[in-house]
Amino acid sequence: MKQGRNEREIVLDLLLAQHQKGTFMNVLVRDALDRFPDLEPRRRAFIKRLAEGVVERKMELDAVLDRYSKKPMSAQKPKVRIILRMGLYQLLYMDSVPASAACNESVRLAKRVGLTAVSGYINGLLRNITRDLEAGKLNAETESLSVRYSMPQWIIDLWDEQLGREQTRQLLPALLAERPVCIRIMPYVTGEERERLLRDLAAAGAQLMPGRWIRDCYYMKKSGRLTDLPGYRDGKWTVQDESSMFAVTAAGLTGDELLLDVCAAPGGKAMHAASLLPRGHVEAFDLTERKVALIRENASRLRLTNLTAQRRDALEKDEARREQADVLLCDLPCSGLGIIGRKQDIKYRVTEKDLPELAALQRRILAASVPCLKPGGILIYSTCTIDRLENEENLLYIEKELGMIPEEISGLLPAGIPGIRRNAIQLLPHIHGTDGFFVARFRKPFAQ
Repeated sequence: MKQGRNEREIVLDLLLAQHQKGTFMNVLVRDALDRFPDLEPRRRAFIKRLAEGVVERKMELDAVLDRYSKKPMSAQKPKVRIILRMGLYQLLYMDSVPASAACNESVRLAKRVGLTAVSGYINGLLRNITRDLEAGKLNAETESLSVRYSMPQWIIDLWDEQLGREQTRQLLPALLAERPVCIRIMPYVTGEERERLLRDLAAAGAQLMPGRWIRDCYYMKKSGRLTDLPGYRDGKWTVQDESSMFAVTAAGLTGDELLLDVCAAPGGKAMHAASLLPRGHVEAFDLTERKVALIRENASRLRLTNLTAQRRDALEKDEARREQADVLLCDLPCSGLGIIGRKQDIKYRVTEKDLPELAALQRRILAASVPCLKPGGILIYSTCTIDRLENEENLLYIEKELGMIPEEISGLLPAGIPGIRRNAIQLLPHIHGTDGFFVARFRKPFAQ
């Protein structure tokens, strides 16, 4: 960390960068923490929590601030608005920060970045809120669902219509719950090695909890810098959410298939599949060399010699691979409404008019990709969203327009998991404890 700079200044810089450049906050935080590898875990956690929390709760924070300020937040200069949000988030959601410190540090931060003229305004506003907060006068229950959960109203309306009001009311707080890092231990790690690895991770300060559904999955808290943890550089484990593991699980791999992953970056599912194919092969594709290089780097670390990665536009038909694949994995670009808990910015970026455009893009990729499947081959269609247009309605397109046969998946997924509908499952955070994720399975018919 630069001399004289503290955590709050770094968070202010991150939030300003997000405002100015539009970069996802989780990316900004990751890059910032990578620049300070020696930063102690407590300070790293503070930066991550405050930066991502302010983004996650932005609508609620602005609504509260607007009630106490004569000048609305939308009219404030970006630095002033961000410092106020940071101070209020600490008051409302960071019990480890005393109220006096949240107010005093906000004033100090304002002065350090040249906002001395408004430091009194910032101090008075935050202290007025503190008094009401301590007196129990700030009651979130009186707010609309949109404000209470910082969720755009159109998304709430969408889920009300598609899931029902009760499911939506349970889903909204689940998306705000803490989301630990999720890792997958490689299958070649023996039982004894696994126990030793888990002990080493715990000794390094990581708190581990087994995944709810997938055997090789673990949730990790208080991990510090992931790349420094035991087993990472040795390729014994990788980061992958439990929900995305379902896409590979639903493929029912037997060990010798050729699997094509048409939109693979950063490569989690392709690498998962390759780890289960000792006699098979995975060809992973993505649109840019940067993304392909990332897949190759991760595959090399995990010692997956049966995975190759190439640049390719998924919208273009691949005649060289016509009827070559045993399994086709189409985890396609989507609205991302199921991973709002991890990428808080998504809910402010995606719009209602984006959904039909994304569904149309998904169908174009599917139409270009399905010819690569052998007759009798398996198609896995998946997204990380909660939206019927991109999910269930695309299943109708796959069946009716592309001629694929829906295939039951209950025997391939973990026993007892709720929500299976014939050949598909919609994972939901409040029901399954995972990201929101959709997976469906089809088989290509043999020629008549």
